[in-house]
Amino acid sequence: MGTSESPSFWEQKIGLVSLQKPAIVKSGTSIKEAVQLMQKKKIGCILVVDENENIIGIATDGDLMHEFVGSTLSGDAAIDNIMSVNPKTADKNATVTEIVEMFYHNKFRHIPVIDENNKVIGILSVRGLMNYIAEHMPAEVLNLPPDSSIQSTDTAGG
Repeated sequence: MGTSESPSFWEQKIGLVSLQKPAIVKSGTSIKEAVQLMQKKKIGCILVVDENENIIGIATDGDLMHEFVGSTLSGDAAIDNIMSVNPKTADKNATVTEIVEMFYHNKFRHIPVIDENNKVIGILSVRGLMNYIAEHMPAEVLNLPPDSSIQSTDTAGG
């Protein structure tokens, strides 16, 4: 292989992926306000920042379901009560492969992507990453028939 070839798809920088615009609130913002912003931005997570705009937490739709719904917290309680603290971030220069591995090993579905100044440039979701990967797969791969030699070990509906 010659040196003039461009990097493989898997080595592409994650900054090329279409990122979602982040929903960001200050620490102390009510859960109700945070949820309203998530709905307005149509995003499944919200970043929580301190007075210096540093990310201190992330709250996801999953956090809302597991930590808020059915709890004794009111909608006026601070989002800090249900957020995950010190979330992992991804550098915009991370590769597709590195991000796939981060999602796989950490079991989260959203990751803030940051620039060289540690400022958030967007949110990458597992769904967004999978869409990006699918868009770059050759049609021949995407249109392969299912493997008819695979047999289910479970019965449907059982």
